[in-house]
Amino acid sequence: MEEYIKKLLEQVRFKKAHRGIAEEIRAHIEDQIEDNMAAGMDREAAEKAAIEDMGDPVEVGISMDRVHRPQIAWQMVLGAVVVGIIGSIIHILLAKSAAVGGNTGVVNGSSSFILYTVLGIIAMVLVYLMDYTAIARFSRILAVALFILIPITDRMGRQINGTHVFLSVGPITILTTAVMLLYIPLYGGIIYKYKGGKCGSLIKALLWIVIPCGFVFLIESKSTAFIMAVSMLAQLTIAILKGWIKVPKVPVIAGIWSVFILSPVILVWGLYSLGTLAEYQMMRLEHMFKADSPAYYEINTVREFARSSGLLGGGSEDIFDRLPSPNSDYVLTYITSTWGTIAVIAVIAAVGGLIIAGFITSSKSKNQLGQVMGSGCMMALLASALLNMGAAFGVIPFFSSFFPFISAGGSNLIVSYAFLGIIMCIYKYKTAYPQHMDIDIRGKIKLGKIEFIKN
Repeated sequence: MEEYIKKLLEQVRFKKAHRGIAEEIRAHIEDQIEDNMAAGMDREAAEKAAIEDMGDPVEVGISMDRVHRPQIAWQMVLGAVVVGIIGSIIHILLAKSAAVGGNTGVVNGSSSFILYTVLGIIAMVLVYLMDYTAIARFSRILAVALFILIPITDRMGRQINGTHVFLSVGPITILTTAVMLLYIPLYGGIIYKYKGGKCGSLIKALLWIVIPCGFVFLIESKSTAFIMAVSMLAQLTIAILKGWIKVPKVPVIAGIWSVFILSPVILVWGLYSLGTLAEYQMMRLEHMFKADSPAYYEINTVREFARSSGLLGGGSEDIFDRLPSPNSDYVLTYITSTWGTIAVIAVIAAVGGLIIAGFITSSKSKNQLGQVMGSGCMMALLASALLNMGAAFGVIPFFSSFFPFISAGGSNLIVSYAFLGIIMCIYKYKTAYPQHMDIDIRGKIKLGKIEFIKN
């Protein structure tokens, strides 16, 4: 049997697929051997007959080579290019409108959008060329390094257009709190290493959420912390449903989501009742319960723009004077006001379609690690989009947010395209890797030693 498998694998050029193919063929032969033995054959005859039933190893190997070669998710490539072009056109026109009104800050901010889009696509390609299992193998090390990197560079931090920038070179911002979103795919690898664990593993998995999200929340990036928490809880939910962590599925999932939803509400309400919040925070909370409160006028202004816009635009023309960041936080409000409801629906549909395609693409992977990592990345983009839409249409009070691929924001754009690169990388290996695999660093080294001894 092993000789048959070896000869078959010689025909498969994609080496990373060898392990999965070998496991699949071996399992199929073993099943056939058991059937033959149940029919009255001895072990040796049963194995010989099972191998003969498999067919010529060269022909089978050639067919396997066609199936298991690396694949490109062309729908993701096309989607990335389309949304990049759409975003660039929007910001070019937005910059021209801002220039007419003398809003130089918006003009300068929009002029860098194309540069960051190009850098994002480059990041997407570079991530695609990687192996997502290698990223997962070093997930804890990379997560800790990312966690340490932010406070170290915080000494260089400053506010630029409302964004906390830790590191920049000239006009290009390199490091903002948005890079903490890269923690999300790493979390997929972290919880995969707890596969087979029980309550203790669940507690550890939750701590890997609470600590970084709490830290990001404290450094005044509440939207990033929210997106991280939602995305990682979604990954943990999928992991529990797939049986990675051996706990009662429904009660545990319901419990962790209930705590996530209710704890912030109870905490904020308690602080509000005690009067320990800052004055501006008290006023913003009051606005959530008093629609006529003047404390937080932006939400009323956004609703006014939405009401005054028709299907093809025709809304108020003073958006640059009345709303901050119409090229980033309120880019959807700008599109609605300038080009109308049809235009904003088309933009949302383009980005939403790309996100849905990402979910579908990652779900096609046989490997559960890839499914969870990809789902986390797309959940981050989905949560970011919903958060931004809520603020842009006056559904929720404003706090800094980002509409993927369309809002201005260097680090956010690059991270968004990097997430697409992870999806493409997962798709590339969708038939190469088995459902489960060892991604432990020590296990990999041990395997290497065994193979060396055998050779």
